[in-house]
Amino acid sequence: MIEDIFKNMPFFKAFLNAQNGRNFSYLIISEAFSASVVAKLFAQALLCKDMCGKCENCQKIALGSHPDVKIFPEKGRLLVEDSKKIVEESFVRPIFADKKVIIIQNLEDATEEAQNKLLKSLEEPNDSVTYILTTASPEKVLPTIRSRCIKIQIPPVKNSDVAPFLAGDEKTKTLALAIGGGQVAKTIELSKMENLADLVELAIGLVQDLSSSRQAVVWSKKLLDEKPSFALVMQILGLVIEDALALKTNKKAKIRLESESEKLAKIAGELSVKCLVRLSELIVEAMRQLSYNVNFPLIVDNLVMNILEVKYLCK
Repeated sequence: MIEDIFKNMPFFKAFLNAQNGRNFSYLIISEAFSASVVAKLFAQALLCKDMCGKCENCQKIALGSHPDVKIFPEKGRLLVEDSKKIVEESFVRPIFADKKVIIIQNLEDATEEAQNKLLKSLEEPNDSVTYILTTASPEKVLPTIRSRCIKIQIPPVKNSDVAPFLAGDEKTKTLALAIGGGQVAKTIELSKMENLADLVELAIGLVQDLSSSRQAVVWSKKLLDEKPSFALVMQILGLVIEDALALKTNKKAKIRLESESEKLAKIAGELSVKCLVRLSELIVEAMRQLSYNVNFPLIVDNLVMNILEVKYLCK
């Protein structure tokens, strides 16, 4: 399904037509598609121009078992050790296809040393190697890397192109498109969540309805029960505040969560800009603590009490 959207985009058709047997280094810039999806589709196009999905090259790539498609980093962010392995791998001849594809995902997270280690290999790839680098933030990639690659910018995907592939009822689809923000794979996965509307209600309620210390216990329990989806709830909460801020400054502003416009307008009417900005900062802090593996109940309790305090002080 994602492949169908991708293959019909003009930039990708141009990429296919430009293939003439030469090997290059490509820097794929995309927020719409996940790094792994983008990289595998380009690899498939390089090893099977028809992208038939039936030949051994296509099937092995889909299964992640193609011996000539190497994906780095093997875990986490790209480090110098990974770059050394990439350079070594580039001298190994392909054993199944007529060329080797080396994929380097999320290059924006790589260390500067790791990126520098790749410079010569990217500028002069071996005659059997094509490099596919992916990033959502090209400004975080070294200029020397960017200058050595053919850059392909993947444009945003229209909601109308994604909508036919979504699951769930109409409300869930609408919310998935709003929260997904043009990220195709993410939007499709969101549409499969039976409780997506409940998570939106939770995020809105946390801002709109939390008003006493007695209620804090109840709201903490609700968030604790949604531990697997906590990061998503925080993203939705961020959208709620972002939309409320937009409506605060312009009642006719275009907002992401249009289906919840009445509730968002109420929040915008009740809370000041200063309050909304401070709430946004609390979300960032909660996610920072989560990334550092701070005790989860402590994160939740702090977040709820801080939201309550900010709302009280901003009255």
